[in-house]
Amino acid sequence: MSSGVLGRIRAATLVCPNLDVAISSYRDYLGYRELERGEISAALADLWGARRMTGSRYALLQPESGADTWLRFVEIPDNPAYKPYSSWGWNALELTVQNCDEAVATLSQGPFEIVGPAHDLGFSDGALRAGQVVGPFGEVLYLTEIKRPVPGFSLPSAASPIDRIFIVILHGADADQGIAAYGQQFGNGGSPTFETSVDFMALYQGLPADHPYRLGTVAMAPGFYLEIDGAPAHIGKRPVPTGLLPSGIAMLSIETTERRPAARSVDAGALYTHRRAERIEGPFGEWIELLTVDAAV
Repeated sequence: MSSGVLGRIRAATLVCPNLDVAISSYRDYLGYRELERGEISAALADLWGARRMTGSRYALLQPESGADTWLRFVEIPDNPAYKPYSSWGWNALELTVQNCDEAVATLSQGPFEIVGPAHDLGFSDGALRAGQVVGPFGEVLYLTEIKRPVPGFSLPSAASPIDRIFIVILHGADADQGIAAYGQQFGNGGSPTFETSVDFMALYQGLPADHPYRLGTVAMAPGFYLEIDGAPAHIGKRPVPTGLLPSGIAMLSIETTERRPAARSVDAGALYTHRRAERIEGPFGEWIELLTVDAAV
């Protein structure tokens, strides 16, 4: 279903008001370890088109499994927590876990609010079990246990109790429109869409719990997907303060082998080693950092 230019997700960038809280929360409850810490360079802030981010503290966190799909937290001290599902853009990260019930129970002991108790996903005929939590900065995490293969999908098994991102949930005006736009812009294949209720998302948006959402997926490298959820009419594009990152889950860093003339090298840590970067926007204003992999790597 793939074959487009979007490959592996290498990082999700999240904005937070307190970097130390972010590091301790994800270390103590998800088992993530600190891979790198520093300040956003002027060159990287310029590449993003977010020059006010220069000098902001950041940390790169890695799953206990050692997977090279990471979380990057960037500190904006006066940034309020993002309200889940309040705008288009990246709204949730789906992580593969070894035991969904245990993962949900572990996170409930920390600064994570359970909004979806562990349950079997009806459309998967028992192959998937998932729970949902909201983190300390308004980020939504889906904790998904993959019990057996799902026909038509290449889903990764967890190599640690709570492992890496394998799906990122994008909220936009229309799921079919979004899938078509990703196909046109990047050549990545998409699934048929279907309707389902997502009770906790509906409640955040002031809708009945059984409100039907239309959603579908875009395939990238094996084991990586985007899920696109169609938003109700009163939800719109996420505002971005001049010179800053978008709030909440700000950006995805995705590998591509496509030669992109605007991509450039930047000395900004492990994420950019042997890669050139370019920041673009997707169909709903979502920020994507394309990482062009050097042919020799």
